Amino acid sequence: MKKNSVITPNEFEEQLSHLQEKFSLLERRLSIKTDEIVFNMAVSHRKDIDELKNEVFSLRDELRKIKRERRYEYMGKVAQQARRRSVG
Repeated sequence: MKKNSVITPNEFEEQLSHLQEKFSLLERRLSIKTDEIVFNMAVSHRKDIDELKNEVFSLRDELRKIKRERRYEYMGKVAQQARRRSVG
């Protein structure tokens, strides 16, 4: 288009329609890209949550094991003290 040239109303409408189509296309592409990013972030966060959940379960099991071992140690000491008292 030349500078200072006059365009007809039809040409203006065509160019406006063309620009609107381009904007619509860009909006769709942006929306799709945004959806992809959000989906990937959700998947990543889900993996992180699963890893943390597994770690918590592992720590819980380890804590239970330690408590059980300590309980057995304590019961052994109590039994040993009771034997000493009854023998002594």
